[in-house]
Formats: sequence, structure tokens, C-alpha cells
Amino acid sequence: MNPFSLETFHDVSSGMDFREPLGRLLNEFRLGKIADRARLLEETAIRTHLGEHIQAWDTVFPEFPKYSEKRRTLLRVFKRERKDTYIRRLVVDALTSLDTENHVIVNPATVEGRQARYLARDLPQFEIIGTDIDPRWEALYRRVCMRSQRNFRFVQESVFEPDLERRPVAVVFFGACGSVSDGAIDYGIEIEAPFLIFRTCCHENISGNDEIVRKWSMINRYFAMKNWQFSKYRRRNSGFYFTDKYNQDAYPRSKAGRDLADSETFLRVARNAVDSDICISIIDLDRAICLQEQGYDVMWREEIFFAHRRGGTVVDSERADDLS
Repeated sequence: MNPFSLETFHDVSSGMDFREPLGRLLNEFRLGKIADRARLLEETAIRTHLGEHIQAWDTVFPEFPKYSEKRRTLLRVFKRERKDTYIRRLVVDALTSLDTENHVIVNPATVEGRQARYLARDLPQFEIIGTDIDPRWEALYRRVCMRSQRNFRFVQESVFEPDLERRPVAVVFFGACGSVSDGAIDYGIEIEAPFLIFRTCCHENISGNDEIVRKWSMINRYFAMKNWQFSKYRRRNSGFYFTDKYNQDAYPRSKAGRDLADSETFLRVARNAVDSDICISIIDLDRAICLQEQGYDVMWREEIFFAHRRGGTVVDSERADDLS
């Protein structure tokens, strides 16, 4: 694999069409070809409708993490650390040789800040700012694990109400539940961050949803318990995972997506997402189109996004001076 090239990325990604596979996967969903127990229907659909995108990813980026476990299984979910390590490599490859005076990276929804600290270790020339609405997890991790990086700092901040004066060169996150991902994406768009590199998760939690279609699988039972806990947060209106800004009517997120499906369809997609790669892909393809509509070239594979703003490699360093 050749070293990462931003020019190659733009050459390949500028022609990426996410609308056609989105329409085709929506048809699969409407026909009920989702969440089959053996995953054969889903695997065939993903290979058929997303094969070109997978091949394109492999021409630009390092080898994708390999798994022996089937997709949409609990064992596979518990091994998401491989994807987070892979994301850090993408960030390092993209930013190490970048000609910019802006050395600020923001990791919204950082939770305990573990991945942000690893990123600070891998990129000592950058300042990594981890933000989260609840400071307790970061404080606990810092005290118990005693991990510190001089170029990392934590800021208490809701992803739904971020500091728009801060102008990082990249917005990076390692899984953000449901609409928290959309809040982080919109933060990057609004501040015109040159790079957005991230992993989405918990797709069933878009639209303020905490219900799932129950199926007899371990992953379904696990997420049912998780969403029971989420429902308690929602009843308390604690603002951790849900906000009216991303209610049902906010989806689909893209203009093109709204030509293909309505908000009720997307809610049904979300409620089936725990057991369906097709449903997860529908939600993420819509996000990829939204980023394209906002001026980014985008590549996406299995919940991982790499987006770079067209014509915007660097940020004016004067806008990055005030980091407080």
C-alpha cells in the first residue's frame, strides 16, 4: 500500500455516488430482506450494492480490519477497538505531513478520553481537545489508569451545544450513539473543519428513538438492555443522547435522502438497525450524502467515514489562536 495521498483521495471520492446504493438498500428494506438469521441475504445485498465502494476504499486507505466473527453479532461489536485503532491510523496518515499551522484536533463525545489520549500520543505535534457533556468518566479514567498526555485536555461540553469559536483542523470521534454522531458531524460542518474522520454507532438511537424490533439474538438482547437505560436518560431529559434538534423529522438528513424516503421509513429503519447491516448502511449512506451536499468529498465503509472539505486543506491559523 502506497502512503496516503490526499490527491488520490479526492480523485477517487469526487466520483462516489451514495444515492444509488441508498435507493437500492431502501428497496431491500421495503421488501423485508433484512436481518436473516444466517446473514446470507444481508451479505449478498451489501456485496452487490456496496462492492464498488468497498473496492474504492481499498485503493485509497490501508487494509481494513479483518474479523472472523459474522457482522451484527455481539462478539464483533465487542471488537470495535480494531476499528478505533484503524481510525487513529487514518488520522495520523492524513495529518502527519499536512502543511498547516493549525495543530488542533477536537474529539467530541470523547467519554473517558482513552482514544483521544492515544491520538495525542500518536500526534505529539497536535493539541487534542476531548469534549463530553459528562466529565465523570474522563476524571475516573485519569485517576484509575493514570494516563496523561501533555498535548491532551478535556473540556466539559455538550455535542449539541459546542464551542463554535474553536476552529480545529480535524473533528475526530470513535463511535457516538445515534444522533450524537449527527451532532458531531454538524459541528464539523458548521465550523468548516477541513477533516472529519469518525465512526458512527448505535444507529437505532437516531430520531430520539430508544425502541428496537426484538429478535432472538444475543446482540438484540444486549442492545435492548442498553436502550432500556437510554430510555431512563430520555425520561429525565438529561440531554446525554437526545435533543429535539434531531427528532424524527430531522431524518433523512440529506436532501437526496428525502427524495427516496420519508421520516417514518427512517424511524422503521432505525428500529431494525440492531440486527441489520442494511439498515445501518441506509442511515450512514444518508449521512455521507449530507456531507457531500455540504461541500465535502467523502468515503465510507462499515461505519467509518473519511471526509475532507473541497478546497479546504488548512484553516486560517489566526482563527485557531483562542483555544479556551
